[in-house]
Amino acid sequence: MGLFDIEGTKSVIKNEEVLNYDYIPKILPYRENQIQEIANSIKPMLNERSGSNLFIHGAPGIGKTASIKWVLRELSETTDDVIPIYVNCWNLKTKYFIFSEMANQLKISFRAGKSAEHILRQVVYKLRGKRAVFVFDEIDKIDDPDFLYQIVSTFPKSCIHLISNKFDYVVRIDARIKSRLMLRNMEFKPYSLNEVYGILKERAKLALKKDTIETQLLKQIANITFNKKDVRVGLYLLRESAKIAEQENKRKITKEHVKKAIENVLDKKPEEEKLNKDENLILDIVKVHNGEVAGPLYEIYKKRGGELSYKSFKRYVNNLEKLGLLKLELTGGGFKGKSTRIFLA
Repeated sequence: MGLFDIEGTKSVIKNEEVLNYDYIPKILPYRENQIQEIANSIKPMLNERSGSNLFIHGAPGIGKTASIKWVLRELSETTDDVIPIYVNCWNLKTKYFIFSEMANQLKISFRAGKSAEHILRQVVYKLRGKRAVFVFDEIDKIDDPDFLYQIVSTFPKSCIHLISNKFDYVVRIDARIKSRLMLRNMEFKPYSLNEVYGILKERAKLALKKDTIETQLLKQIANITFNKKDVRVGLYLLRESAKIAEQENKRKITKEHVKKAIENVLDKKPEEEKLNKDENLILDIVKVHNGEVAGPLYEIYKKRGGELSYKSFKRYVNNLEKLGLLKLELTGGGFKGKSTRIFLA
């Protein structure tokens, strides 16, 4: 049998997409109230009135992004007069990249080298006569929130929704921006254990073939997921368990498959799946040299093939701290002056 022969292999997974963290199901259980509140903030715009600006916050992996995307999908299927624009600021940290993403979603083409303000003017022209819902997810990752003042000033009849894992993010925004935004606070509470189990049970039903995982194993995964307070962990465990079962050419997921999945997945945070090559390299180095000073870590990074300057290296380290993956502790003198001791969070 060749390496890539699939004839005769057992299949456990029916639809792997359902187990992806960014999959939006047709029914989003246990978030009906939040979905309704988000929809209510947009509804007035359908009658040419102003919508409400929201600050949506809560721990990672509890349905914030899924809920907003569910509403935006429904909106796009209902009307062409209110345009949904969703931007994830994880890797789009400057207003140039944010405005460029907005332009891309509106199918606006522009030559490279144009300024952020030029791109915004193109967006304004494209949206003339219409209203928009601007959603900025992971807003705490941006370099400078001043672009929000431009958005709220340029589109006064549209609404803005900010999403963050950090409940105190708005406190740190400039008062001038806060006074223009007039954000209404909306908190997402963690799922209960029964809700976690219900979510995973429904996803398993859609993603896996019938009778491939026993109730007891699903409850075990639900317990781990509840303790981690992140539904994405459960989705990863389901997916990994199913893949291991298929690799072993089994028709059902066993206790051993779940155990292997736990070992494979739970030593890696969901945030790590979004990291680029250099961020992964830095994290790998800190795992081996936990608590080392930034300068020596940078030298190790260079020896491992890293190409960033020291300034960029520090910027990446700071970003990993924002993501909750590293912890920084200021020291006295060090590499190029004052330095920082870097720990795994």
